[in-house]
Amino acid sequence: MPEIKIDQNLVEWEELSELEWKNLLLGNGFSINIWSRFGYGTLFEVAQREDIDHQLTAQSLALFEHVGSANFEDVLRILYHAKLVDEQLGSPQDAEITALYEGAKNALGSAVNFAHIPPALADVAEINARLRSYKNVFTTNYDLIPYWAIMDSDTWRFKDYFWGEDGCFDSSDTAVPADRTKLHYLHGAIHLVELPNGRTKKLTANGLNRLSELFDLDHPEQFPLFITEGSSKWKLSRIKRNDYLRFCYEKLASSKNGLVVIGHSLHKDYDQHIIDAILQSESSKVAIGVWPHQDGEEIIALKSRLTIDLKGKELYFFSSESHPLASAGLNVRDEDA
Repeated sequence: MPEIKIDQNLVEWEELSELEWKNLLLGNGFSINIWSRFGYGTLFEVAQREDIDHQLTAQSLALFEHVGSANFEDVLRILYHAKLVDEQLGSPQDAEITALYEGAKNALGSAVNFAHIPPALADVAEINARLRSYKNVFTTNYDLIPYWAIMDSDTWRFKDYFWGEDGCFDSSDTAVPADRTKLHYLHGAIHLVELPNGRTKKLTANGLNRLSELFDLDHPEQFPLFITEGSSKWKLSRIKRNDYLRFCYEKLASSKNGLVVIGHSLHKDYDQHIIDAILQSESSKVAIGVWPHQDGEEIIALKSRLTIDLKGKELYFFSSESHPLASAGLNVRDEDA
């Protein structure tokens, strides 16, 4: 195992690309490089902005605080069950519960519509071409960029495990030909919902002019399945309660033949479960993309931290923008929207 130099120097991706890298992990930095609004804060924070169509109301904010969560999934699930109980009691609070539910879901849709890159702007053809070289693509992002990319061309090359009845994931039917690239949403995504029976379903976003249309008020029984908030411990607990998320996590933990990490800080407070999965995996080599324009001391601190947290792995630190999936050429400006 080569000795890791804890300094501010980063190698270029070209120096590493000839090694075997069969797995790719994408973090929020990947999406922010393409569309800066992904860095405007969490969806909960964006949903409170004055310049979106539907903000969270004071009553909705109070409910989030009472629940102790900034995840829309938690609040919408509680409101759905509250409505079921209310119906059993003759619906004495139907108007209040419905107003809270519609307010939260409309705010979520508006936040996504504001923060997410509009359809057809991302260079999905280039992303599609670059993803093909990996056997497994893992992402902790909630956005649709990877999904749009794999749907752009040669869709037979990619599999996302949602070929079951009614577009649902079936844990008993996950066999994939060896020459396919498999996509795993480790924390869910905005086009995934959990049904009352626990099954995970994929909604199709093709042709939608507004992403908020994904959050249909006519289907309160469909809970958005994406985790954007919380500690690593909380995220892992949520992953274990859903068969699709658990399946994806186990795939990361059992991956082998090299892992490339792009746009991910691997912070222990929020990502310890991801670190643990990487440590558990059979990939002896891990190449970590680092943004080269940050202060040199920050680069040294990152290297020092990950050298400890990923002890036992053969680590390489490269300039993230030297990788085709993190190049400046993928950036879309707000004014182009």
